[in-house]
Amino acid sequence: MGDPVEVELKLEFSAGGDAALRAAEELGAADDAAERHLVATYFDTPAADLERAGLSLRIRRDGRRHIQTLKAGGKAAGLFVRPEWDLPVRGWTPVLDDPGSPFAAMLDPAWIERIGPAFTTDVHRHRRRFGFDGARIECAIDTGRVDSGAHSDTVAELELELLDGDAAALFALARALDRHAPLRLGVLSKAERGYRLLDLAAGAGAAVRGEPIRLGAETDARGAFAAILTACLRHYRLNEALILAADGDELIHQARVALRRLRSAFTLFKPLFGDDADAARLRGELRWLAGELGSVRDIDVLIPRVDAAAQALLRAERARRFSGLRAALDLSRARALPLDLVEWMALGRWRDAAELQAVQHAPAREFAEAVLAKRFRSVRRKGRDLVGLDDEHRHRVRIDAKKLRYAADFFASCFGGDEAAAQRHAAFVKALARLQDKLGELNDVAMGAELLAGLGITATLAPEGAPRDKVLGKAAKAFDRLIDTPRFWKD
Repeated sequence: MGDPVEVELKLEFSAGGDAALRAAEELGAADDAAERHLVATYFDTPAADLERAGLSLRIRRDGRRHIQTLKAGGKAAGLFVRPEWDLPVRGWTPVLDDPGSPFAAMLDPAWIERIGPAFTTDVHRHRRRFGFDGARIECAIDTGRVDSGAHSDTVAELELELLDGDAAALFALARALDRHAPLRLGVLSKAERGYRLLDLAAGAGAAVRGEPIRLGAETDARGAFAAILTACLRHYRLNEALILAADGDELIHQARVALRRLRSAFTLFKPLFGDDADAARLRGELRWLAGELGSVRDIDVLIPRVDAAAQALLRAERARRFSGLRAALDLSRARALPLDLVEWMALGRWRDAAELQAVQHAPAREFAEAVLAKRFRSVRRKGRDLVGLDDEHRHRVRIDAKKLRYAADFFASCFGGDEAAAQRHAAFVKALARLQDKLGELNDVAMGAELLAGLGITATLAPEGAPRDKVLGKAAKAFDRLIDTPRFWKD
């Protein structure tokens, strides 16, 4: 008998939870309803060993009962599929040595004596169970807070859990509910919210950078694609949520990087889904949303590179563009895209295409070797006469170098295992980053001049810290150094 598995679609709302609950009742005939006050304490070691292992341990008080729960499965984006184990306990002290439970087996003995309270949650849950599209679904709306010392975070979540039937019904219900109360894909469990508060207490910045992607030795190409798409979606949604609350050039930058990584992933993994029509539509939507972010980011790059008079004009233009970005993010089109991506990855028709099964189930390392080699050859071929290229062709080299960089980041864990492998990867990425930096400086000048002209602003632009010809020479040297650097994916 397998471990108990929870299949849950998590959504977030800023307001309108009551409207969503009423809509759920109208869309399906509820046969079970309940309201509960749930208070929980989450536990970990001072070094957060459980979090790093992809585990969360809590004791939740539900009425008079205390239930200890261990969840596994790591980080997710929207669709949470996690093994979990429950154990009734007395009070708020974890029981970790019960021989009849998996707790002792899954926790390192060295952790157990150091495990203590980390943060708490206090949530009011309104739950309904009903039929929808041939499935039985539990709809739970949670409102409350997560507390960790001086820091706290608001919980406003709608969770759709599949009790029986096809998981596609979860997505259909989510879209139906969004028409009554705007919903966004949730990417944080309550445990992760608590750990983010601990990070803030330790001085972490607001903008969220992309998380390392860890692919297991047994991962196939499709599993790698799913892990990468999940990581990129999390990267985007965490920064999008911050943009909806406040402005910030680094927030815009990180959200845009996340979408670029997503778009690159679709390019790199195209052999897995071929000419799938849904993939083509999703790529178009990603291009649109990246363009909305890019319109603001382009101004952010220019502002520190011009005189005070031009800066004032650019800031006014940026304010206008940021308002446009916020309006775009509030569209149902923008809210639907992350949900559509998760559904396509989990349930898309491409997964069952007979002619694609071999490449989908190829070992991730084998697939990565082919992708990295192809991208490296493209950079080498297009960049041979870097100094003699015009701006447009040099920009193409820059784009190819960026795709190679994303591939190197995505697949790094496929080629790890020892210090020597890590050093080879680091050396290659360092050489590639140097080329990207110099090509980026040149591109900023070319694109910046074009943007200023389009806005009717007169200002002089030059590469930061050096004349254009000198930067071009450094770019050529960086290209030669990259070509001579051993490729980390080759033994």
